[in-house]
Amino acid sequence: PADVSALAHADVLTSADPDADLAAALEAELRRQVEAGRKRAAEDPFRSGVIPTDFDAVPNTFGLLATAELYARVTGDHRYDDFAAQQRAWVFGANAWGTSFVVGAGDLYPHCLQHQVANLAMSRTGRGDILRGAVVNGPNDADLLKEQDAFDGSRPCSFAPEGGPWSRYDGHGAGYVDDVRAWQTVEPADDFTSTALYALSLTAARS
Repeated sequence: PADVSALAHADVLTSADPDADLAAALEAELRRQVEAGRKRAAEDPFRSGVIPTDFDAVPNTFGLLATAELYARVTGDHRYDDFAAQQRAWVFGANAWGTSFVVGAGDLYPHCLQHQVANLAMSRTGRGDILRGAVVNGPNDADLLKEQDAFDGSRPCSFAPEGGPWSRYDGHGAGYVDDVRAWQTVEPADDFTSTALYALSLTAARS
């Protein structure tokens, strides 16, 4: 979510009336960013356009979604519409773990956030009031999950889907766990959530 250059490119293209050469360069750069994700998705069984062993997999996916939507908006070229739909589906459950990474969205979503207020409302199994709309990191490097650490005073909380632990669905070095000690996968953040809101607002506006 840290690379916001697509916002600047789209803004110049829609409001500054750039000359033809500059417009072509900005459009090409937007296309390059989306194309990098599309190529990764083409080789992934779940069509993920990001690297799930890296930090910020979910917000980066929302970033790809936003960039694809911006590209279509400023160019009129809808070649990446299917890719955008795949990324949206991935964050809402069409992934290896079958879970949405947005709290409260879908039938299965994060329950045991590493978040002080949300943790107060949770039971040991992740039931209770939820931090609806919060976005978490999602999958990460599985080796990092060996170093779990809760914040001081947190209540124990661990949630697993029916049928067994999350590790059943881990693979290719990526892991996910819904546990208050796993900040690497279930710590929400404002920038994660704002990126998601922006991407989804672009999608809704086009719809």
